[in-house]
Amino acid sequence: MPVSIELMEAMNYAEGGQFGHRIQLQLSVPNRGAARLNWLERTHKPYVEGMPVDAWVDMYRLQPGSAVFAPWVDSEGEEGQVTVMLSDPPSIRQVANAQRTLDFWIVVLDGVDGEGGGGDAWGLFQARQTLRCDAHGAIVEQVFVITGDQAGSDSDPPYPRGWRPY
Repeated sequence: MPVSIELMEAMNYAEGGQFGHRIQLQLSVPNRGAARLNWLERTHKPYVEGMPVDAWVDMYRLQPGSAVFAPWVDSEGEEGQVTVMLSDPPSIRQVANAQRTLDFWIVVLDGVDGEGGGGDAWGLFQARQTLRCDAHGAIVEQVFVITGDQAGSDSDPPYPRGWRPY
């Protein structure tokens, strides 16, 4: 079974003065032992401390205790095939002239099995979220688009130019 990253949901929402999307990604790996997750994001409007402007950052490394990654963390120590669901609600405040573009580059690399096999498969999911309000604070753009989706097992997964995971 190959590694897979599947978008299960990308639902628009607006509540509590925020708007964005509720996204759910299903990650499946044949061998959870030593499997790796790189959850890269890039935006011109950083939203957490330590997030650079217009540069890729691994959010899993930056905020490993985030609720987004809890199912992945909870699956550590499991052996064999594992499927986890990660939920992320990226949003911004709904105020006059608010806007943000957020790019996602998510890579999952297979772990090794009990006999030392595996570890070569990977999955890649790419998306872009665009959010924008007009001068009165009304939502005029609320888009989530998949920009890439691939899997492989014969080489290292692609990463953004100039970014290396380890």
